[in-house]
Amino acid sequence: MKIYRFLTIAICLLAIGYVSAESEQSLVVILKSGSYVCVPVNDKPKIEFDGTLMRVGNNDFQIESVRKWQIGDAEEIISGITETKAQNGIRYKDGVLIVGNVKDVQICNAVGLEMPARVIDGKIDMTSWPQGIYVIKAGEETLKIKKQ
Repeated sequence: MKIYRFLTIAICLLAIGYVSAESEQSLVVILKSGSYVCVPVNDKPKIEFDGTLMRVGNNDFQIESVRKWQIGDAEEIISGITETKAQNGIRYKDGVLIVGNVKDVQICNAVGLEMPARVIDGKIDMTSWPQGIYVIKAGEETLKIKKQ
């Protein structure tokens, strides 16, 4: 009797583990701007390509704005975003925002509060800033980053 009870519990635990692992799977579309969209695989997202358009469920993306798309654990995929680059050469990597000669730089956190940014040698050191999403307006360009 104890063996049956043990086997029943083991099978239930395996089934729960399988279901929770299955629910963590997502289709993640990462855009060149640094933003991303996550669609749970359980929703069975349909991916279609129509000319220069990539359609994922109800979301439409211009193909040239998509950096990559991947299926897996959304948290792991998103945490792998370590470098974000804007078209004019402004880029973010490992806690440092490289702005070069751009003079007009404004950085806001996810709540909309402007962050104090000091440009030293064409760089803004963000390593001591809290983790989160930041929106950077540099000249005429806007860049969204996720600081880990």
